[in-house]
Amino acid sequence: MNTPAADDAPPLPWSMESIRYDRIDPHRSAGEETLLRLVACASFIEIISDRYTANLVEYSRDDPAVVDWLRHHWEPEERQHGAALRRYVQTAWPQFAWERAYQGFYAEYSRCCQLERLAPSRSLEMVARCVIESGTSSFYRFLAESAPEPVLKDIAGRIAADEVRHYKNFYHFFRRYR
Repeated sequence: MNTPAADDAPPLPWSMESIRYDRIDPHRSAGEETLLRLVACASFIEIISDRYTANLVEYSRDDPAVVDWLRHHWEPEERQHGAALRRYVQTAWPQFAWERAYQGFYAEYSRCCQLERLAPSRSLEMVARCVIESGTSSFYRFLAESAPEPVLKDIAGRIAADEVRHYKNFYHFFRRYR
């Protein structure tokens, strides 16, 4: 466990300091541009989590349990996923213009990430989040099992476990709301 993300926030399940970025072997990922692009795209989605967390917090503003979990667990973990993946891409594939690609992604994606686009009921939004979390967990599990580079396997395995836990929390809230 690492130190809290904020003074009053609980510690995250793992920390970027526990990832051995110094052991990345770029040669193991050489020729895997499609895989590295997928990892870069995943980093973009994870890093922008503050946008959709703000939407979910506003949507659930009168439910302190949901708001607390979103702010103090889900968002910090999602942002850490993005930072960990970004650092991986920038280390394993330094010629990729991460910041420029992210700015292009952000300009387009942020227009779609709007409160008005959430599901019409909380139960439907929570089940939608369950679908997303199960899909992302599967994606990261696939990466953990198929990546040719051990550090990426480690990062993806950690994120997959977090996403399963996130699914369980969204499922809990779905059951409350239905």
